[in-house]
Amino acid sequence: MAHAALADVMLMTPEEFLVYPLENVKAELVRGELRVSPPGGGPHGSAGARLIVMLAAHVDPRRLGRVFGDGIGYQLLQLPRTVRVPDASFVRADQLPPEGIGAGLFKFAPAIAIEVLSPSESASELQEKLDDYRVAGTPLVWVVDPVKRTVMVVGRHTPLLVLREGERLSGGEDLPEFSCAVGEIFEGIARDLREEKATPIVSS
Repeated sequence: MAHAALADVMLMTPEEFLVYPLENVKAELVRGELRVSPPGGGPHGSAGARLIVMLAAHVDPRRLGRVFGDGIGYQLLQLPRTVRVPDASFVRADQLPPEGIGAGLFKFAPAIAIEVLSPSESASELQEKLDDYRVAGTPLVWVVDPVKRTVMVVGRHTPLLVLREGERLSGGEDLPEFSCAVGEIFEGIARDLREEKATPIVSS
């Protein structure tokens, strides 16, 4: 289970979540419930980092916004007491505070959320994340699978699409000029990763 035992009955506010002491885990807040997961491992970290680098190389020179890793929490105001922390994300320039990024959570949804699958993640947990991003208005989610070496593209106005090596990933309506080869995301990751379970299947 991705949920730690200590989180089973614990309810908190986003403000309490921000200051709750946690180490070596990824934490999110879902309807007031603390959700914690173990580190995703090398393939997980590598795929996420490569996407961050490629996105930032496109976004930063054009001043289109900012690309973030998993240190940024998004309080989804359309949902009660919910903070999602994608493995990577893109925020448009017009979403950023004009006075600069301050302390605390972003109180909006990212323009692109990137979730890299880890062995501890279940299909229901992934679907819940996708549903939350949809309700919050995120136009585009990329679900990266280092085992199958695929990227599932979940768009707000487009059919669900699964891209494989040899195909290209594009930035959708908010980054229409961005494109990268799917194979580049998994460069350096072993091809014989043991698949402990099937890739979660989600609805569009």
